[in-house]
Amino acid sequence: MTPPAYLDQAATSFPKAPGVSAAMASFLDGFAGNPGRGGHRLTVAASRAVEAAREAVAALLGAEPERTLFGPGCTFWLNTLLDGLLGTDDAVVCSSLEHNAVMRPLRWLEESRGVSVHPVPASDPHGVPEPEEVAEAVVRTGARLVVLAHASNVSGAVLPVEEIARAVAPVPVVVDAAQSAGSVPIDFARMGVAALACSAHKGLLGPTGVGILLLAPGFELPPLVRGGTGSRSESEQMPEMLPDLLEAGTPNTVGIVGTGAASAWLRERGVASVHAHERRLALRAAEGLVDLPGVELPGWSPTAPRTGTFSFCVRGLDNGALAHRLDRENGLLMRVGLHCAPAAHRRLGSFPDGTIRASFGPFNTESDADRLVSAIAAIVRATGSNPEDRRQP
Repeated sequence: MTPPAYLDQAATSFPKAPGVSAAMASFLDGFAGNPGRGGHRLTVAASRAVEAAREAVAALLGAEPERTLFGPGCTFWLNTLLDGLLGTDDAVVCSSLEHNAVMRPLRWLEESRGVSVHPVPASDPHGVPEPEEVAEAVVRTGARLVVLAHASNVSGAVLPVEEIARAVAPVPVVVDAAQSAGSVPIDFARMGVAALACSAHKGLLGPTGVGILLLAPGFELPPLVRGGTGSRSESEQMPEMLPDLLEAGTPNTVGIVGTGAASAWLRERGVASVHAHERRLALRAAEGLVDLPGVELPGWSPTAPRTGTFSFCVRGLDNGALAHRLDRENGLLMRVGLHCAPAAHRRLGSFPDGTIRASFGPFNTESDADRLVSAIAAIVRATGSNPEDRRQP
């Protein structure tokens, strides 16, 4: 039997980078002390493992190790940023392609603090804003913050965050890099943004339960969570130095160790190489689908900057039933629905039905892309496509 083709890398990567599981098992079996909480050999070894992982992540993403923070997820860090940076009646500008990890905190701040939220609709048909459009929105609204997805989790479009940061300066830019870190080359020191948050378990090919926050030099942020740090234990106030200020509580040390191993592997492989491979597979699959009758690819552009992710649907066929059939009959594993990004689907015209999302990773192959195209072509031939009738495939 042909093994399944996992095309859901935008949700979480599979398989993980070589060496990740071994590094995590070695930590758990050999030196799983509590980092920074004491001076015995296991806690010292755990502390060294965390700092080694911090240095590996910082080297991969072009950040300063002392301003590279670990937490429970990208969503946690985005909430920390938005809660800490937006006060009563402030204005914030975002793109129209944001994930709910950004939009739900913003809508809560809108209700609780009177923050005004201003998505930029963008003249680009795929919702990618031009730097001038974001700058105009900042001036018009008096926004004190810009928050942007680096890449859409629906269409795979990559936003020009560096150019936008230059256009809106000195207003700080916060980047949600959940879909780009590890899949698109990132040099944080050169991006010109104030902060970047990402997940370890997606393009970085690490475990779940670890989020990363990068802070630009001089950019300060209050903690969302306060508690023990292992340092300055005589004080009931949070330590002012990083990373302690923003890393309260016992960390997910084993996950951090796995993240460090994944980052080291990615740095050796080269993110540019990974990006080229993933993009090439997405182009191969999308170009095979785009001419099939009834197949639609919201937000698709073969020439625009993009990740290895795209979405599609077939007119007349129910997305959920079609995805189930592709899994059951073809071994193609993909995400279906609104992908926690209703704003993006509204902008791309795929709301409320959503899409099927195909997302490629470094270990996918051309045969995976061809398998998807062949399966959809066969279904289209067998069932036809009627835009007036959403039949079960």
